[in-house]
Amino acid sequence: MSLTASRIPKTVQTGSRLLDGIESPCDPTEPKVWSESMGTPGRCVPGVRFRSLEAGAKLLSPKNRILLRTIAERKPQSVTALAAMTGRTGQNVLRTLNKMAAVGLIRLNREDGRARRPVLAVRKIHVEIDLLAG
Repeated sequence: MSLTASRIPKTVQTGSRLLDGIESPCDPTEPKVWSESMGTPGRCVPGVRFRSLEAGAKLLSPKNRILLRTIAERKPQSVTALAAMTGRTGQNVLRTLNKMAAVGLIRLNREDGRARRPVLAVRKIHVEIDLLAG
């Protein structure tokens, strides 16, 4: 499903600051970022916040997208289980998941004891850049 400009939610990220549901003049030269929820495909939700497009691209590297796909498809019960499924060290996976949780890509739900279960928060991320603006 493709989203048109009229369906971009009021809360979008422009540049490095988040416009949180406020109708304000939007700089057409700044990229806009929005996401679709996991539960309802096609429903735009605010929440994914990258410091910059470059930081977002780095966090969404091919290796990290494998983590996200594994979370969605295999539903690991813990960070340790996800590390075993992907062949990465637990500390490396936890560090990456903490960054992903901080920007809103995933949630780390508390389970029994200290275990945290990674859950995908968004299905798609959309970026709109008007190359002719400004």
